[in-house]
Amino acid sequence: MKTVQHSIVLALITGIVCSLSAAADVGVIDMERLIKLHPRATADRAVLEQYVKDFEDEREDMVEDLKKLGEEFEALRKDAEDVSLSDKVLESKRALAKAKIDEIRQMERTMRENTSTRQKELTSQELRMRKRIVSDISKIVEKIAKKKKLELVLDSTGVGIGGYAPVIYYTEKYDITDDVIGEMPAAE
Repeated sequence: MKTVQHSIVLALITGIVCSLSAAADVGVIDMERLIKLHPRATADRAVLEQYVKDFEDEREDMVEDLKKLGEEFEALRKDAEDVSLSDKVLESKRALAKAKIDEIRQMERTMRENTSTRQKELTSQELRMRKRIVSDISKIVEKIAKKKKLELVLDSTGVGIGGYAPVIYYTEKYDITDDVIGEMPAAE
């Protein structure tokens, strides 16, 4: 029995030692910092900001058009309530008011659809840009990891599935973020 316990303790110690030696082949990066400092980040941010500005300008124009339609409807509605007009003219004014309401509803639908489409386009564009930057960074990380003989590189800033960072603690000697920044191409 003592031999079995002794073997188990020896196996556990061997496992721990092997785990510790494997940990030496691990590096960490600050991906948020790398993304912010990537040469394309500033240009990409400017493109996205311009896209948002264009959308806001377009939306303001649509709001102005909608406001005008509302004013036109109010004028038609008032005309449709004028008792001094003949029944035929009143009916015509009511029909015009109803058509204007339909036009307002269509404009509101168009605005909602446009907003939804623009938000999807913005999200998609932002995702494509981020993937491109992350791909560039990943290639540099891979190059550095091979040079330093690292078997694993973790993002110290990411949030895992459980809602917490996958890297709880590390010493600075494992951080290769500055090495990655040094390998990034200059801004274009």
